Amino acid sequence: MRAFNNGCFFSVQLDREDVSNFKAQWPCNGMPTAPIWFQFDKRNGDLVDMRPANWGERGADGGAMVALSDDAKTYGKARLNLKGI
Repeated sequence: MRAFNNGCFFSVQLDREDVSNFKAQWPCNGMPTAPIWFQFDKRNGDLVDMRPANWGERGADGGAMVALSDDAKTYGKARLNLKGI
């Protein structure tokens, strides 16, 4: 994973290996083994964007996507030393 400071937002990029490692812990997730990117609001941690945005249409489990985005947010907060979100 890689975290980026984007001013009022922060983003986390996961490569194929990151996604593959997550999928090994979440069976029947329906997620493609492909890179993904999440962007979060620094004020409250809300997810504001993700790419590719069509993973749900590709059969990805909603619970798995929430868990993956939460893992990405936790990583980004720690890596960028963000407090209070």
